[in-house]
Amino acid sequence: MTIIITIVSGSKGGTGKTTIAVNTATLAAYRLRGSSPYPVVLLDLGVDNGSASKVLLGSLTKVNYTISDYLTGKINSPLYALYLKSWVINNDEMRLVFSVPGSIVEGLPLFKLRYIVRVITEYLKPIMLVIDTPSVGFTRQFLEPVISESTHVIPVTTVDHSSIESLSSIVGFIKGIKSDLTILPPVLNMFDYKYPVDPTTGKEWVKVVEEIIGIKPYTIAYDKLLYITRQAMDVEVLKLSPSESPALRDIIKYFNDIVWPLTSNR
Repeated sequence: MTIIITIVSGSKGGTGKTTIAVNTATLAAYRLRGSSPYPVVLLDLGVDNGSASKVLLGSLTKVNYTISDYLTGKINSPLYALYLKSWVINNDEMRLVFSVPGSIVEGLPLFKLRYIVRVITEYLKPIMLVIDTPSVGFTRQFLEPVISESTHVIPVTTVDHSSIESLSSIVGFIKGIKSDLTILPPVLNMFDYKYPVDPTTGKEWVKVVEEIIGIKPYTIAYDKLLYITRQAMDVEVLKLSPSESPALRDIIKYFNDIVWPLTSNR
């Protein structure tokens, strides 16, 4: 059975959700290399940005087909909108399959999103499918068909009350769609360890998130180096060392503590 992890951030953009999605998928692809032909798939549904696929495409500026092409009927299978990225590390090949979202048009049959997930799991049989969802404007309409197929959700927020409240609303919406879905510990992204307390409430930000979302979050450090790497269109976990990037160190800790153990229970 494929582990299907959907990453959400509510209606607030700029939470670093895609950074979590790309690095989680890449770490999983490295750990699971050689275990199957296509061990990890990253489904980029970011029709409002689609930056996950941009990082993986690199210098490739034109693609044949996108997920939007499938939703509009231009192609009859979402498999045509999937691409393969591979790296050779210490003589081992690691593979990551990913999609390119395309652009949103009014009236797309979004119910077809659940069939995209089913086709990927049926034909590629990945061990893990990571889904990066859109944020601003499209979240709820995209989430319902995707969440119905998911096994786990990673909520992502920042030290901002509107971001946390927005995420809380989405988590409640998700629970209403699929009550038995596992909500993993939230990621409190871009966290400045020098300022752990919310000045408006006098409470620690971790406690604020825990009270609003209902689960104690993991903190990911604010780190300019991480975002410089992203601007260079590199996958952070492949470019930086945990010793030089506290944010990357935190991302790897979250992966080791929360995500990787899921593979032993499948």
